[in-house]
Amino acid sequence: MSKETFSEQELADIKTAQRLAYDAVAAVEAQLYEGITEKQAARAIEDWLRDHGVNRFFHYGFAWFGDRTRFRNFDRPPSSALATFFNPKIAHFGKQFLPSDRRLRRGEAVILDVGPVVGGFACDMGYSCSLGGEDSEEFHQARMALEPYRALILELVQRGAVQAEIYKQVDELITDQGYENIHSYYPGSVIAHKVGKVPGTRLPTFRINGFSPQALAYLSGHLLSSAIRPRLNHTPLWNEASSRSCEPGLWAVEPHIGKGEIGVKWEELLVVTEDGAYWLDDDLPHTRYWQQHRAG
Repeated sequence: MSKETFSEQELADIKTAQRLAYDAVAAVEAQLYEGITEKQAARAIEDWLRDHGVNRFFHYGFAWFGDRTRFRNFDRPPSSALATFFNPKIAHFGKQFLPSDRRLRRGEAVILDVGPVVGGFACDMGYSCSLGGEDSEEFHQARMALEPYRALILELVQRGAVQAEIYKQVDELITDQGYENIHSYYPGSVIAHKVGKVPGTRLPTFRINGFSPQALAYLSGHLLSSAIRPRLNHTPLWNEASSRSCEPGLWAVEPHIGKGEIGVKWEELLVVTEDGAYWLDDDLPHTRYWQQHRAG
């Protein structure tokens, strides 16, 4: 169950789905106003996607404002990825990560995150922005600090480095830049997780702490396979303890850093094949932001 391959047409469809997700958060970014709550912003992402034909989600909309973008006062997960996954108090599967009644104030950092399912395939994306595009200098610097991770991660995956080594090198860069590793708060302290064709898309769906039962079935199936037959099936969660290289499939990579009141991240899909790896799409809002400000 662990390795996954996709046809050119499937990858093209997933690329379209990823761009649709980015279009959704861009539309909501333009609608942000002082006083909007995280719950309202997250719901607006879902409503936009439903209006554009999406009726299934890997995970529903997340929105975090201000110091919640850096998960201040959140609990760190236990070391076991499997234990974390089924722990209702931790990370995405617990209430601390769910959108809250926190209201947006001018000048605060914002993270919007959603995972639509299109044509049976899941994608997952995360995006940093601010109210009205009024980036503080600290926020701008943090967004620019994210740029090197994209090239670093891709290079190391292409070289066949084990996930733990890649995680370590990312951690070292975070420290060198003067930031904190925020993705270490995610389930299993993951910097990435697998996505792909989710099961049960014809079955009823509903919300379980921000995720669909189909998403939980997809991830738990991979986790159980890796626990029962670890030599044949790798874990779908990539963290500092992952002792293998990235196996073929789609990985939603999400480096997340923070300092002070600010947290920033990007999340996009990495395609890993038997003999290489590449980002599914090089023309995304965060890559355009870096290009624009490098040119400036």
